[in-house]
Amino acid sequence: MARPSRRFRAFPFLLLVCLLCAACTPDAGEALPLETYQDPGGRFTLSIPKGWLAESAPDGSLLTLTPPDYSGTESELRILVFSALTNTVDPALHVEEATELFQPFLEAYLDDTYEVINQGETKVDKAPALLFDYAKPFEESYLTGRLVMVAVPGYALAFLGSAERSAWDGFLPTFRAILADFHLLSLSEGAPQP
Repeated sequence: MARPSRRFRAFPFLLLVCLLCAACTPDAGEALPLETYQDPGGRFTLSIPKGWLAESAPDGSLLTLTPPDYSGTESELRILVFSALTNTVDPALHVEEATELFQPFLEAYLDDTYEVINQGETKVDKAPALLFDYAKPFEESYLTGRLVMVAVPGYALAFLGSAERSAWDGFLPTFRAILADFHLLSLSEGAPQP
């Protein structure tokens, strides 16, 4: 009896790998309808889901975006937009300063129980950005989300979204649309000019 060629013996393995990858990829879905939001300080604009609440911290460093029925539990959808002025436009010093500015924000909202499950790169307002998907066990499911960090001349910016896994998977296209529509308007007074 003739033996099958190597190409055909590998086919079931390749099919299995493709099926496993497809099972791990959530449906792309559609983004929620969005409306334009402008930072009260005039630093940036972005699109937020229609009807969502936007609460800015008194110092303007943190914008919290939540659905109208948000009650404050850890498993509910929430987007945090962190922005801080940096004191330099020198690329090497800028990244170092941005890293120091991100640290308190990350410690406040991502505890040690979260694990990075994926990382990569993306763009925010045409600038290169780091992307991290994270998760931690929660009841019978997981809390999952995405962190995107970018350092642009004059600013350190971070976008942090999270929710229970099924809610987050369905919201991910909206999170991507929010990032795609983010635009810095100008450097605030006191920010170093290039």
